[in-house]
Amino acid sequence: MKIPILKNLETEQQWLAFSRQKNTYAYISSPSCLVDFQTSFLLVTDIKKDLSDGRQALKYSLGDRNSQRAAWQLIETCDWSLRKLLAGFKRLDFSSNVRDNSVLNLHSNLSIRQFFAKDKCVISPALLQPLLPIKAPPSHWRLADVKNLLSCEQFSDLQWLSQKPAFSSIKAVLLQLICHAENWRVSMHKDYIVLSCNDTFLLQFKPKLQQLALPAPSS
Repeated sequence: MKIPILKNLETEQQWLAFSRQKNTYAYISSPSCLVDFQTSFLLVTDIKKDLSDGRQALKYSLGDRNSQRAAWQLIETCDWSLRKLLAGFKRLDFSSNVRDNSVLNLHSNLSIRQFFAKDKCVISPALLQPLLPIKAPPSHWRLADVKNLLSCEQFSDLQWLSQKPAFSSIKAVLLQLICHAENWRVSMHKDYIVLSCNDTFLLQFKPKLQQLALPAPSS
Protein backbone atom coordinates (compact mmCIF):
# COMPACT_ATOMS: atom_id res chain seq x y z
CA MET A 1 0.00 0.00 0.00
CA LYS A 2 1.31 3.43 -0.93
CA ILE A 3 1.27 5.63 2.18
CA PRO A 4 0.74 9.36 1.55
CA ILE A 5 2.85 11.98 3.30
CA LEU A 6 0.88 14.99 4.52
CA LYS A 7 2.53 18.24 5.57
CA ASN A 8 0.46 18.58 8.74
CA LEU A 9 -2.97 18.14 10.38
CA GLU A 10 -3.60 21.45 12.11
CA THR A 11 -7.04 22.60 10.92
CA GLU A 12 -10.57 21.23 10.79
CA GLN A 13 -10.48 21.30 6.99
CA GLN A 14 -7.32 19.18 6.93
CA TRP A 15 -8.78 16.61 9.31
CA LEU A 16 -12.01 16.36 7.31
CA ALA A 17 -10.08 15.98 4.05
CA PHE A 18 -7.97 13.27 5.69
CA SER A 19 -11.10 11.44 6.92
CA ARG A 20 -12.50 11.37 3.37
CA GLN A 21 -9.49 9.51 1.99
CA LYS A 22 -10.02 5.94 0.85
CA ASN A 23 -7.45 4.83 3.43
CA THR A 24 -7.25 7.14 6.45
CA TYR A 25 -3.64 6.20 7.04
CA ALA A 26 -0.81 8.67 6.42
CA TYR A 27 2.60 9.91 7.44
CA ILE A 28 2.62 13.48 8.77
CA SER A 29 5.76 15.57 8.27
CA SER A 30 5.18 18.00 11.15
CA PRO A 31 4.97 16.75 13.81
CA SER A 32 6.69 13.63 12.54
CA CYS A 33 4.22 10.78 13.05
CA LEU A 34 2.01 8.14 11.47
CA VAL A 35 -1.77 8.58 11.82
CA ASP A 36 -4.27 5.74 11.40
CA PHE A 37 -8.03 6.38 11.75
CA GLN A 38 -9.51 3.33 10.02
CA THR A 39 -11.51 2.11 13.02
CA SER A 40 -13.32 3.84 15.87
CA PHE A 41 -9.86 4.40 17.38
CA LEU A 42 -7.31 6.98 16.30
CA LEU A 43 -3.78 5.58 16.34
CA VAL A 44 -0.86 8.03 16.41
CA THR A 45 2.72 6.77 16.18
CA ASP A 46 5.25 9.31 17.44
CA ILE A 47 8.25 9.09 15.10
CA LYS A 48 11.66 10.56 15.78
CA LYS A 49 13.34 12.43 12.93
CA ASP A 50 15.84 9.69 12.02
CA LEU A 51 13.81 6.63 13.06
CA SER A 52 14.56 3.61 10.86
CA ASP A 53 13.03 0.82 13.01
CA GLY A 54 9.37 1.31 13.91
CA ARG A 55 9.64 -0.92 16.98
CA GLN A 56 11.41 1.95 18.75
CA ALA A 57 8.45 4.32 18.29
CA LEU A 58 5.75 5.08 20.85
CA LYS A 59 2.17 4.61 19.69
CA TYR A 60 -0.96 6.15 21.20
CA SER A 61 -4.46 4.76 20.80
CA LEU A 62 -7.53 6.83 21.66
CA GLY A 63 -11.24 6.34 21.16
CA ASP A 64 -14.33 4.36 22.01
CA ARG A 65 -14.83 0.85 20.69
CA ASN A 66 -18.37 1.69 19.61
CA SER A 67 -17.96 5.05 17.87
CA GLN A 68 -15.47 7.56 16.42
CA ARG A 69 -17.36 10.37 18.18
CA ALA A 70 -15.14 10.31 21.28
CA ALA A 71 -11.94 10.63 19.25
CA TRP A 72 -13.39 13.47 17.15
CA GLN A 73 -14.44 15.31 20.31
CA LEU A 74 -10.92 15.21 21.68
CA ILE A 75 -9.44 16.34 18.35
CA GLU A 76 -11.86 19.29 18.32
CA THR A 77 -10.98 20.14 21.94
CA CYS A 78 -7.32 20.34 20.85
CA ASP A 79 -8.33 23.01 18.28
CA TRP A 80 -7.98 20.45 15.47
CA SER A 81 -4.22 20.47 16.04
CA LEU A 82 -2.33 17.18 15.84
CA ARG A 83 0.63 18.94 17.43
CA LYS A 84 -1.47 19.85 20.52
CA LEU A 85 -2.98 16.38 20.62
CA LEU A 86 0.43 14.70 20.59
CA ALA A 87 1.76 17.12 23.23
CA GLY A 88 -1.24 16.24 25.41
CA PHE A 89 -0.47 12.53 25.10
CA LYS A 90 3.08 13.12 26.31
CA ARG A 91 1.82 14.89 29.45
CA LEU A 92 -0.41 12.02 30.53
CA ASP A 93 0.52 9.58 33.28
CA PHE A 94 0.08 6.14 31.73
CA SER A 95 0.92 4.37 34.97
CA SER A 96 -2.75 4.77 35.98
CA ASN A 97 -6.14 4.57 34.29
CA VAL A 98 -6.06 7.44 31.77
CA ARG A 99 -9.86 7.66 31.81
CA ASP A 100 -9.55 9.18 35.30
CA ASN A 101 -7.43 12.04 33.95
CA SER A 102 -9.34 15.36 33.98
CA VAL A 103 -7.95 16.38 30.58
CA LEU A 104 -10.01 13.56 29.05
CA ASN A 105 -13.30 14.43 30.77
CA LEU A 106 -15.22 14.56 27.50
CA HIS A 107 -16.75 11.15 26.98
CA SER A 108 -17.38 8.37 29.48
CA ASN A 109 -16.08 5.67 27.14
CA LEU A 110 -13.00 7.49 25.86
CA SER A 111 -9.76 5.65 26.59
CA ILE A 112 -6.14 6.28 25.69
CA ARG A 113 -3.31 3.77 25.72
CA GLN A 114 0.42 4.09 25.16
CA PHE A 115 2.57 1.24 23.86
CA PHE A 116 5.53 0.52 21.61
CA ALA A 117 4.77 0.04 17.94
CA LYS A 118 5.30 -3.48 16.55
CA ASP A 119 5.85 -2.62 12.90
CA LYS A 120 9.57 -2.56 12.04
CA CYS A 121 8.81 -1.03 8.61
CA VAL A 122 7.56 2.27 10.08
CA ILE A 123 10.27 4.88 9.48
CA SER A 124 10.52 8.64 9.70
CA PRO A 125 8.71 10.62 6.97
CA ALA A 126 11.91 12.64 6.63
CA LEU A 127 13.56 9.49 5.24
CA LEU A 128 10.86 9.14 2.60
CA GLN A 129 11.20 12.54 0.98
CA PRO A 130 11.85 12.64 -2.81
CA LEU A 131 15.51 12.38 -3.76
CA LEU A 132 16.17 15.21 -6.20
CA PRO A 133 19.20 16.07 -8.37
CA ILE A 134 21.81 18.33 -6.81
CA LYS A 135 22.37 21.48 -8.86
CA ALA A 136 25.45 22.88 -7.13
CA PRO A 137 28.12 21.31 -4.89
CA PRO A 138 27.66 22.02 -1.17
CA SER A 139 30.48 23.28 1.03
CA HIS A 140 30.57 19.84 2.70
CA TRP A 141 29.16 16.59 1.33
CA ARG A 142 26.69 14.97 3.74
CA LEU A 143 24.82 11.66 3.67
CA ALA A 144 21.67 13.45 2.48
CA ASP A 145 23.61 14.80 -0.51
CA VAL A 146 25.08 11.38 -1.28
CA LYS A 147 21.60 9.80 -1.32
CA ASN A 148 20.51 12.37 -3.91
CA LEU A 149 23.61 11.79 -6.04
CA LEU A 150 23.22 8.01 -6.08
CA SER A 151 19.46 8.08 -6.62
CA CYS A 152 19.74 10.49 -9.56
CA GLU A 153 22.86 8.79 -10.98
CA GLN A 154 24.93 11.94 -10.59
CA PHE A 155 28.25 10.15 -10.33
CA SER A 156 31.11 8.84 -12.42
CA ASP A 157 34.12 6.56 -11.98
CA LEU A 158 32.37 4.42 -9.37
CA GLN A 159 34.80 2.09 -7.58
CA TRP A 160 33.82 -0.65 -5.13
CA LEU A 161 36.24 -0.92 -2.23
CA SER A 162 34.69 -4.00 -0.59
CA GLN A 163 33.24 -7.31 -1.74
CA LYS A 164 30.47 -7.47 0.89
CA PRO A 165 27.44 -9.12 -0.79
CA ALA A 166 24.99 -6.91 1.14
CA PHE A 167 26.33 -3.90 -0.77
CA SER A 168 26.63 -5.29 -4.27
CA SER A 169 24.56 -2.62 -6.01
CA ILE A 170 23.73 1.08 -5.78
CA LYS A 171 20.12 0.15 -4.94
CA ALA A 172 21.28 -1.92 -1.97
CA VAL A 173 23.51 0.91 -0.74
CA LEU A 174 20.68 3.43 -1.07
CA LEU A 175 18.31 1.24 0.94
CA GLN A 176 20.84 0.97 3.75
CA LEU A 177 21.56 4.71 3.64
CA ILE A 178 17.85 5.47 4.02
CA CYS A 179 17.06 2.94 6.74
CA HIS A 180 20.32 2.83 8.70
CA ALA A 181 22.02 6.16 8.15
CA GLU A 182 23.60 6.03 11.61
CA ASN A 183 26.06 3.35 10.40
CA TRP A 184 27.42 5.39 7.48
CA ARG A 185 30.12 8.04 7.09
CA VAL A 186 31.13 10.33 4.22
CA SER A 187 34.70 11.43 3.60
CA MET A 188 36.71 12.88 0.73
CA HIS A 189 39.82 11.55 -1.03
CA LYS A 190 41.06 13.96 -3.67
CA ASP A 191 38.10 14.34 -6.08
CA TYR A 192 36.27 11.28 -4.77
CA ILE A 193 33.41 10.97 -2.30
CA VAL A 194 34.12 7.91 -0.13
CA LEU A 195 31.38 5.98 1.67
CA SER A 196 32.07 3.76 4.65
CA CYS A 197 29.74 1.62 6.76
CA ASN A 198 30.67 0.50 10.27
CA ASP A 199 34.23 1.74 9.69
CA THR A 200 34.62 -0.30 6.48
CA PHE A 201 35.25 1.57 3.22
CA LEU A 202 32.72 0.35 0.65
CA LEU A 203 32.80 2.57 -2.43
CA GLN A 204 34.00 5.84 -3.87
CA PHE A 205 32.91 7.94 -6.83
CA LYS A 206 33.21 11.38 -8.37
CA PRO A 207 30.12 13.63 -8.19
CA LYS A 208 28.82 14.54 -11.63
CA LEU A 209 26.70 17.65 -11.57
CA GLN A 210 24.95 19.14 -14.58
CA GLN A 211 26.99 21.96 -15.99
CA LEU A 212 25.17 25.25 -16.20
CA ALA A 213 25.14 26.86 -19.62
CA LEU A 214 27.52 29.80 -19.81
CA PRO A 215 26.23 33.06 -21.29
CA ALA A 216 27.28 33.74 -24.85
CA PRO A 217 30.19 36.16 -25.16
CA SER A 218 29.14 39.68 -26.03
CA SER A 219 30.03 40.89 -29.51
